[in-house]
Amino acid sequence: MNRHPSPRRLQRWLDTGETRRVDRHVTECDLCQSILDSLTELDQVVVADLQTVITAPADLHDRTNVGVDVRLRSEAATGVFTDLFLVAWDVAHTILDPITDSYRAQPESTDTDGSI
Repeated sequence: MNRHPSPRRLQRWLDTGETRRVDRHVTECDLCQSILDSLTELDQVVVADLQTVITAPADLHDRTNVGVDVRLRSEAATGVFTDLFLVAWDVAHTILDPITDSYRAQPESTDTDGSI
């Protein structure tokens, strides 16, 4: 290749790996290598914008801890409420269940000889 490929052709080569001729030329030509560097180099504004987007907020740790604490307290309160409800349910069931009451109220049956 006698002349340098255009920046457009170099960009196409970057995108697709277009031809071996361009590949051979780029490996030997410092000027084309510097053009390729400039084509692949990110603008400082783009880099700053990317860092802003991917950086976690400063208060993420605090917000996460507060959220976890609130959730754990809510789950604990729900557990206590459930336990209290189940105790009340068991008491009501024991008092009101006719099968349980009649079973407990009956004396044990005995045979005529007095054995159980």
